[in-house]
Amino acid sequence: MENNTNDLRAVSIFINAMSNHKLSKADILLLNYLMMKYAGFEQGKNFVINQSKIAEDFALKQPNVSRSIKKLVASGLLKSEGLNTFSIDMK
Repeated sequence: MENNTNDLRAVSIFINAMSNHKLSKADILLLNYLMMKYAGFEQGKNFVINQSKIAEDFALKQPNVSRSIKKLVASGLLKSEGLNTFSIDMK
């Protein structure tokens, strides 16, 4: 039962962050991509982001990827751990 409570809490935090920080569809898609490809669905796992590679994968311009990353960090869903190093933080 506690695991379900934690899952619901994480979803609630995510929804609040989306609403409070006005995350765009592109921001949410990028976060999902980062969770799946880089973080392996693990909270707190550090990973390095290659913005040019992500832009290429999504057929976006690199500045758009950079803007989305900044918004995700500002929302608290993505945590900067150093130069191009991040972790997912949905606590």
